[in-house]
Amino acid sequence: MSSQSRQMIPIFYAADDAYAPMLAVSIRSLLDNADKSCFYRIHILTSTMCENYRKRIAALETENSRISFDDASARLSHVAHRFAIRDYYSIATYYRLFIADMFPEYDKALYIDSDTVVPGDISQMYSIDIGSCLVGATSESVMLDPVFGKYSEVVLGIKHDRYFNAGILIMNLAAFRSEKMEKQFLKLLGERSFPVAQDQDYLNVLCHDRVHYFDRKWNLDPMERFVGIEPCLVHYKMAMRPWNYDGIIHGDIFWKYAETSGFYEIICEIKKNRTEKDALYDKSVYENLSQLALEEIARASEAQD
Repeated sequence: MSSQSRQMIPIFYAADDAYAPMLAVSIRSLLDNADKSCFYRIHILTSTMCENYRKRIAALETENSRISFDDASARLSHVAHRFAIRDYYSIATYYRLFIADMFPEYDKALYIDSDTVVPGDISQMYSIDIGSCLVGATSESVMLDPVFGKYSEVVLGIKHDRYFNAGILIMNLAAFRSEKMEKQFLKLLGERSFPVAQDQDYLNVLCHDRVHYFDRKWNLDPMERFVGIEPCLVHYKMAMRPWNYDGIIHGDIFWKYAETSGFYEIICEIKKNRTEKDALYDKSVYENLSQLALEEIARASEAQD
């Protein structure tokens, strides 16, 4: 069956060298489990990934997929200096906000963070009908924390259980273009700063009340509270990363696909080189983020008085 006669599914990732090994695991798992009757057009938004890593990832291509590397830096050059970055974040995290206008040939697409593994058939996620909503997503489990839940409601004006995780998205690109979402984002960027979740906060504010919430199995955190849900996509967020720590829930799925990703030795080396200092840093990230959220809550509350 030729690629022209198959349903074509556009999928976007954004990554740099630091996340290239995990990206390869995600792509390997996705292509191994995806419906072979569909064609998967995988775009990797990057500006800094080295040639060696690009070649290794390109080698994952199958007869029903194509992988390309798309440089978003030129489009962002005039505004990149305004993007806040910290901790695990890089400029690449903002790329998803520009997909609609960069790729006018697509009306619908999936966006998937690199720190994932996909044991389910991704074509089933793509087939979810989100209607006229701007995005399909799941609620952000971090907002179950009282501090972050209050941050969402007081600072952003979004009910904590309506705040969505922007790492896994079904994107209505046609609606993004018709409603000039890129222009709205750049306007909001000039008016407000969101130091807590950065691009995710911007997306939540921009897409508020235009979100289709799909089954959590398509964006499953490796957390005790979700044990029992059969994962179709596992999202290893924050410190819940099997390439850093033992005992991560669903970490065995990651390692299964790491072995055939072309990056297995590199990922093993990453884990081997972890230190106690790194573990303390991971712990401090969450604590510092919580403190930052409290400061933003206080600032917003004071402004409202």
